Amino acid sequence: MRRFGIHASDLTIDFAVGNESVLVTRILEQCAGNAEEGTRADFFRELSVGRRIERLLTLAADGERSAFSFPFHCTGCNQQLEFELTLEEIRELQRHADSIDAVAVEFGGQSFEFRKPCGRDQETWGAMSFADQSEAMRVMLGSLALKQGAPRLGLELIDLVDDAMDEADPLVNFRCQITCAECAATNAFSIDLCEVALAMLRGLQTRLIVQVHRLASHYHWSEQEIFAVPHWRRKQYLNLIAAGGS
Repeated sequence: MRRFGIHASDLTIDFAVGNESVLVTRILEQCAGNAEEGTRADFFRELSVGRRIERLLTLAADGERSAFSFPFHCTGCNQQLEFELTLEEIRELQRHADSIDAVAVEFGGQSFEFRKPCGRDQETWGAMSFADQSEAMRVMLGSLALKQGAPRLGLELIDLVDDAMDEADPLVNFRCQITCAECAATNAFSIDLCEVALAMLRGLQTRLIVQVHRLASHYHWSEQEIFAVPHWRRKQYLNLIAAGGS
């Protein structure tokens, strides 16, 4: 996949779109490499949610970072903590998750099996309205039930399936534990990796807008003329502007 935040088309991405899953598909489609040229949106809709998140994080890294750092505070002594998650760790977690297509849970003497959700599922759910979270979980998990059809999903069964899904696709509802060096307290935190990636990608889009503004202001080029210049040359012009070159 190509980098995000260097082409004119990257400015067309609307990060304020209501359905986050549609936004994810749009970004992945935008950055599709040559090998994926013919597959486009449908290909990315069929990817598992975890695989989509892994690709988003790779784009967010912008080819310049190998890890993401997350600051927290200890729940025991309020000491500042930091959790680091490397791209290699992200890829390894997803490699393992890719080997699992469905999860099975035992409940009430019966075995129930559910497929893992994909981007298309998320887009569909994002367009629906639910009375509350309980109804949302019943509808979503009911649509993922395999073979036996949708079982009667009580709260206990929903919790079991939810835990099994988290274990099978850890990037989706990512959880980490940090032991505080000061007070030895064990801290458990949750990180919305999709939200993190989208915020960073929005930052890359903002950076591109600022770069276009600087080039337009200094050289009086139109946006079309600016994007006719290769990215690597635009960087050189921006360096000259920053250095005070005339």
